Amino acid sequence: MIRVNLLEGTAEHRVSVQKTKVAARRGQQLFMLAAALVIFVIAIGIDHLWTSNAHAAAETELKREEEEAKKLEADILRKNELEAELKQVDERIKVIKQLRAEQKGPVAMLSAINERMPGGQADFRLESIVQKGSHLQIIGTSVSQQVIADFTRQLEFSNGLFSSLMLSIEGKEMKVDDVPDRADKKDADKKDTDKKDAAAKEADKNAEVTRVFQFKIDCDYNKPHAEGDKPAGDKPAAAAPQGK
Repeated sequence: MIRVNLLEGTAEHRVSVQKTKVAARRGQQLFMLAAALVIFVIAIGIDHLWTSNAHAAAETELKREEEEAKKLEADILRKNELEAELKQVDERIKVIKQLRAEQKGPVAMLSAINERMPGGQADFRLESIVQKGSHLQIIGTSVSQQVIADFTRQLEFSNGLFSSLMLSIEGKEMKVDDVPDRADKKDADKKDTDKKDAAAKEADKNAEVTRVFQFKIDCDYNKPHAEGDKPAGDKPAAAAPQGK
């Protein structure tokens, strides 16, 4: 009768199976490791490509921004140059206007006074106009206080050209021949009258007197601005010291 050792065959089979399982497990581990390495390499490659593209795009954008900054810097320099030139031009214009205003100031003042003097047959005469800085003093005579008041009112309402007016009037008795306007009128009337007795006419003339009011107006004269209104125009003022 033959005997078979079943225990020995079973042990060998178990060892063989165990070795197979270990080898399979190692193969799986190696495959998984290799797959992980491949995936890691691919990820690194993709990241490198993306980083390179991003770096190139950033450099391109930086160059464009630098060019724009240079253009803006040039524009700012040009703007500063233009502003400096405009400022110089404005200063020159300001100086020219100031000089023109100072040159036209006395002419405008005399013209303004001349335009506001009473016209018609009013007995009115300006004797002197004295200017010290912005202060102005006007001295004259008239036989009518109302005419003097009207003249002062005309100066007062001059759109600010004359301000802070102070009027003083002094009346005194004078002979007709001592009053310039009246003396001229007497000479003119004398030609049209019939000849009378010289002695009688001389006595009547010496006896005729009239009341004359001497006035003095103190005020401030405000020079017209160069670009402002021209309250009195640019008319010649040669007749300003003389009465109308």
